[in-house]
Amino acid sequence: MGPGFSRRSFLRSGAALIGSAAVPTAFSTLLARQARAGRPRAAASPVANPYGELVPAVDQNTGLTLLSLPPDFTYRSFGWTGDAMDDGTPTPGFHDGMAVVQVLPGRAGDLVLVRNHEITFGPLIGAGNAPIYDDTRLGRNAVGGGTTTLTFRRGQFIGATGSLAGTAVNCAGGPTPWGSWLSCEEILFDGSAVGSLAHGFVFEVPAPSLGAASAIPITDMGCMKHEAAAVDPRNGCVYLTEDSTNHSGFYRFRPSDRAARVGALEAGGALEMLRVVGEDGADLDLPEAGALFPVDWVPVADPAAIPDAAIGQLLYDGESAPYTQGRALGGARFRRLEGCWYGGGSIWFVDTTGGAGGNGVVWRYEPASDENAPGLLECFWVSTSSDAGDNIDNATLSPRGGLLCCEDSGSTQGTRLIG
Repeated sequence: MGPGFSRRSFLRSGAALIGSAAVPTAFSTLLARQARAGRPRAAASPVANPYGELVPAVDQNTGLTLLSLPPDFTYRSFGWTGDAMDDGTPTPGFHDGMAVVQVLPGRAGDLVLVRNHEITFGPLIGAGNAPIYDDTRLGRNAVGGGTTTLTFRRGQFIGATGSLAGTAVNCAGGPTPWGSWLSCEEILFDGSAVGSLAHGFVFEVPAPSLGAASAIPITDMGCMKHEAAAVDPRNGCVYLTEDSTNHSGFYRFRPSDRAARVGALEAGGALEMLRVVGEDGADLDLPEAGALFPVDWVPVADPAAIPDAAIGQLLYDGESAPYTQGRALGGARFRRLEGCWYGGGSIWFVDTTGGAGGNGVVWRYEPASDENAPGLLECFWVSTSSDAGDNIDNATLSPRGGLLCCEDSGSTQGTRLIG
C-alpha cells in the first residue's frame, strides 16, 4: 500500500479505489523465465506468464480485492498501518523492505519476519518499548523509523512488536544466515544542528529468540544513503548498495569478526568500493546487456565520515564520504542502486534507473574463491521499456533459482512483481 495507508482509511475509500489504477497489480511475469533455457539479457516487453493470465484476487483476510494474481494463487494481508501490536501501540506506516529471518525447525509455517518502516520523523516506534538508537525529540515528533517483528504460526499471522526505534528512513536491508535482519537507513543527515545524532547507518535486528537489537550502528559499513545488504554465507562478507542519484557506489564490508552470530558485525571491519579492473572511475549507468567486467575493490579509509557540506544538514543529497573516497581511488559509479541479494554463489543487485531507457538494470557479481582476487561483474538484464520492467527496485532469488524483482514505478499501469 502507499505510505502510511491504513486498512481503516482504505475501507473508508470503498469501491472507488478497488480495481482502479491506484491499486497495484502483481506477478505480471512471475518467474516466467524459469521454464526457459538460457540467460535473459535485455527485454522490451514481458514474455508470456507460465502461470496464466492475471485476474483480480480477493484478500483472504479483509475480503478486499487488492491484487491481481494468476488463477489458483491466493494471498492474505496483515500488519496494516494503525493495527494494534502486541504491546497495544499502533503499527507504524511506510512499510518497506523485509525478510523472513527465522524458520522454526520441524514446525511448518512457524517463522519470524522483520519489516522496515521508512519514516523520518513521527511517533517513536513502540512508544519506547523497542530498543532506541536516537531518542531526540523534535517538537512533538521523534526520529520515527525502525523495524517491527512479526511472528507466524502454521502460516497464520499471530502478532507483531516494535524491534528497533529511533532510526530514520529504514528502506531495505537484508537477512543474515544467523537469524537477523540488517536494517539500512536510506538517509544521510547530521543531527548535531538539532541536538540529534548522525544518521545513514546499518543496524542489526535479531529474531526475538536470539535477543533484542542493540540499537548500535555498524559504523564501519559507512554513513550514506544505504539501500540493501546481502551476506555471502561462505565468508561473511556483506555487500551494500547506495541509493544516491547519479553517485551510487557498490560496496563490500569485510568483517573483523566472522563468527556468524548476532552482534559480531558491530566489531567493525573494512569497507571497500567496487572498481573495474583497468578502468578507474568507470561509469556503469548505461551498460550493454551481457557485458562482463573484471572487478576488484578499493579501500574506504573513513567510512563513517560526514561530508563537510552535510554538517548540520537534515536533507543532504550530495556525495557520501565513502563514495568520494572510493571514487578518488578509481571506484565505479552507478546511477541509483537499490536491491541486493545473495543466491547461487552470486550477489545480485539492481540499478533502478540504470540503462539507456532509465528503466532498470539487474547486475550479477560473482566473487572469486579468493576474496583478495578480482571477481566478475555481469550486466545480467536490462529493461529497454517500461512495459518490460519499470524502475526495478528490490529483488530476491527463489529456492528454485528464479529472480523475483519488484517495480517501484508508481505508473498508472500498476506496480508489478517480475520474474
